[in-house]
Amino acid sequence: MKIDPLSASARAFVRSLNILLKFARLYGYDHVRTIEHLDIAWRELQAAIPPGSESGLLLGASGAQLLLDGVPLEGAPAERQFALLLSTAGIASVQFFPIVTQEELRRFARAFPTSKAKPAELVLQLKNALVGARGVRINEICFIATDARLKDASVAAQLAVASLGDAGQDQFKQWLNDPKKLLELIAAAQGSHLDGSTGSGSVGPAGPGTSGTGLGVRGTTATGPGVPGTGNPEVEFATGPGNELSSSQRGGDAGGYWIPAGSAVPEGLVPSHSDGRAVAPSEAEMFRILGALTSFGQIASGQGGIAGAGTFQQQIAQLPGTAQATLRQAIAGLAAQTTQAKPDETMLVQLAEHLAIRFALEQFEHGDVKVSAVRQMLDRMNQEIESLRNILGAHENKMTDAGILVESHREILDRQFWAAVPDSGKQSVLLSEDAWCIPPRNVQSYVADLLEKGNIAGAIEILENYASCAESEEPDARKKAAAGLSELAELYSKADPKLLGEALRHVGLRLSIEQDADVQGMVSAAFVRLSQEAASSRSFSAMEQALELLDGVEAQRPGIARSLRGKMGIEERVPDFVDEALRARQVAAGLTGVLKLLPQAAMEQLSARFNRCSQRQDAEHVANLAGDLGEEGLQYLRSALRGGPVTEAVEMVGLLSKLDPQAVEVFLPGRIKDFSRSAQDRIVRQVSGSGATGRCRILLDILDYVDPLVMPLVIDEIGISADREALGRLLTIVDGDLPVGSGQYLRVKAVEALGRIPAGESVAALKRIAGGKKVFGWTHSQELRIAALQALEKLDLAWAQEFLPKSGIENEDLTLAPLTILANSKFVRQRRHTRVRLRKPLSAVSTNLKENCRLEIKTASLAGGVATISRHLAPGTQVQLKLQLGLRNLQATALMRDYRAQDMAFEIVDMNLDERTKYRRLLAGKLTRLVPVVEEDAPTTAPTVNAAVAR
Repeated sequence: MKIDPLSASARAFVRSLNILLKFARLYGYDHVRTIEHLDIAWRELQAAIPPGSESGLLLGASGAQLLLDGVPLEGAPAERQFALLLSTAGIASVQFFPIVTQEELRRFARAFPTSKAKPAELVLQLKNALVGARGVRINEICFIATDARLKDASVAAQLAVASLGDAGQDQFKQWLNDPKKLLELIAAAQGSHLDGSTGSGSVGPAGPGTSGTGLGVRGTTATGPGVPGTGNPEVEFATGPGNELSSSQRGGDAGGYWIPAGSAVPEGLVPSHSDGRAVAPSEAEMFRILGALTSFGQIASGQGGIAGAGTFQQQIAQLPGTAQATLRQAIAGLAAQTTQAKPDETMLVQLAEHLAIRFALEQFEHGDVKVSAVRQMLDRMNQEIESLRNILGAHENKMTDAGILVESHREILDRQFWAAVPDSGKQSVLLSEDAWCIPPRNVQSYVADLLEKGNIAGAIEILENYASCAESEEPDARKKAAAGLSELAELYSKADPKLLGEALRHVGLRLSIEQDADVQGMVSAAFVRLSQEAASSRSFSAMEQALELLDGVEAQRPGIARSLRGKMGIEERVPDFVDEALRARQVAAGLTGVLKLLPQAAMEQLSARFNRCSQRQDAEHVANLAGDLGEEGLQYLRSALRGGPVTEAVEMVGLLSKLDPQAVEVFLPGRIKDFSRSAQDRIVRQVSGSGATGRCRILLDILDYVDPLVMPLVIDEIGISADREALGRLLTIVDGDLPVGSGQYLRVKAVEALGRIPAGESVAALKRIAGGKKVFGWTHSQELRIAALQALEKLDLAWAQEFLPKSGIENEDLTLAPLTILANSKFVRQRRHTRVRLRKPLSAVSTNLKENCRLEIKTASLAGGVATISRHLAPGTQVQLKLQLGLRNLQATALMRDYRAQDMAFEIVDMNLDERTKYRRLLAGKLTRLVPVVEEDAPTTAPTVNAAVAR
């Protein structure tokens, strides 16, 4: 199952070469992309040539098929077009030797035209470009003239005719390829050795309709001692079908004729027992028949003509009578089936295969051999036939040499034999322990026929029995059964999905204990194929069983288990399974068990989808599916957060916060301090978006460990949680006990958070901030007092209304108040401040980047906004913004967020409090319309409303 690295490198070179030529056609050879890909192709060519090799790399073309060292190369349409270009130009192959240089490769590539050109011009250009080149050689196709009279003859016939004179060529071709001519040769051979005491004349190769006398036969005795070599004491010769004899020839009412020892079998007579059953030749006689056919193929390809025919007649005459009758009947049947007007160049091979199949079938049906011995018998006869194929199989040899795979002759013979077995015989074998002997195609055909007829029980019984052969004691049986299960995987799924699990059980159990390397490879392939079929057919029970079996294999053979896990096709389909379950709003039966056995893949997919959810209902559905996976899934989430890579921990923390907030409290504070600011920011957003009841404690625990620019977001999310547990820490921050690195902007955020938590304990602190005075003016900054008064409007409205006239705070300052968070919102995240659309875009520039950019702010709030930006910035980038207000400028620190259509969002994370008050008044003064939408992912447009009413 391993992939040859040299083969992979060679395939990569072919792809790179094709891309190089494509770039050359698009951009020219001097373009930077073409030059760059030339270097890539050169490196891959060096990797593709084996060290110490003398032949290097051979890239061939046969029609639209590229061949790599003679092996067909599967490719895209571009590779097929490249193959057609080479073939049309008359180029058979291109040889890259180990001594090839980069300059020679460049010359080779530049020889290909960048525009349309005639194929002949390509050959000339390549020849001119490679003059003096030693590392690249072009091999052209060579055309050889042949005799027009032999255009329809087989390759073997043409070779034989070349050694003959003109007189015998046409006759030789007919004898070699025409079964009727062979019948005439056999008849001549039999006639020349008959005792013709009552007949007249001689028999030669006369064609149909030719006048002449028949064979002389002595018809005085009905039975006799039999035919030598058959071992049958009483043998008759009955007339074959279509060859009945007249009553005068039959000798009255006698049912058969005795043939003297050593005499040939007359035409039309077939040996039979006294009960009418035809006598089959022995195995030794069958091999003599096959040897005679092979010998004739050798004679035809060597001597040819009349001399070859005479030698063949001698060999036929020397065969026992039963063998002669069997051969003649087989040829007659083949002649009756032949409907082609042209001679068939594979006729001798077909005849040999037909004889072998017929002999094996008769032996099996009569009980002379067991089913397990049929394959051995066919193998022996196939070896004899193979020599005949080597003589006459020039076409197949050429296909093999070209790297085109041809079905094994042994398998073809085996398949044809079982196709000829009657249904009753097939069923008895398929239900026996020798079911593995039947080729998979025949099993599929038989079972498919049962399914079509509605005999599902019979089909299931056969498939169950066939699968059990994978645990046979015979290595060959296990190997054949495993190969068959690979081919029949789809049939097992179609007949009954439970059969897949049964087949996987047999193969999986064998996989753990198999010692034979060859058998182990076949069993592994069967296990993978059955698993792939289970995944394709959504048979979750079979997939679960496959994964459980693989866990058992991993305990004993971890290397094999690891190699198989990635090939089974189950893990790669987990995204599809999860999507289907989420769309259907219910989990398919058995899917949970599969996902439990793949906790990493399952939790990675569920976490990614949980983080992308914008609506609370969808997030809850994902969390419920993840919770169904139980401890296996949670254990993976914990391990990822505790010691996994940063990117993995960041993605898993949201879902883990929902399922096990206690684990996040334990592991997250110790790790988050080492994360980057962008990772910390993402974690805070995921923890808050999880909707977990314990998310407030998690945010409080990590507050002192995150970057100061992330702290405002943490405080905001603590306030949105509305958890009274945060009151103590928020009050200390409001009183000025700030975390290390933070500033006054964090106090404003803490005051806003207190306004979202319905607790009377914070009222006194807020009144102290809003109304605190010193000798000259107010104790706290205007922005902090505005935030405190806005919070008191929610917690103690009467006091706030009474204090407002003497507070020195204008109504306009209270216009942009923090939004109320809806407890039953359908969205995962909600807006924290009212977003306004400005009459005129507000210009801003960055001041801290190497290449500063301009922003046109169209929509803004106290927390951030959306702007059109002059150049791309990665989300999470820290930007120092200078907001241009005529002759005045305001400063703010912001983090860039995600893109929205053509614009990019930003969030303000720090700002001087006095400048924030100015920014507040700026937004209120330029306000044309409010967007009273609290959900973050909802539309951003709304009807125009009065600012005071909105407040």
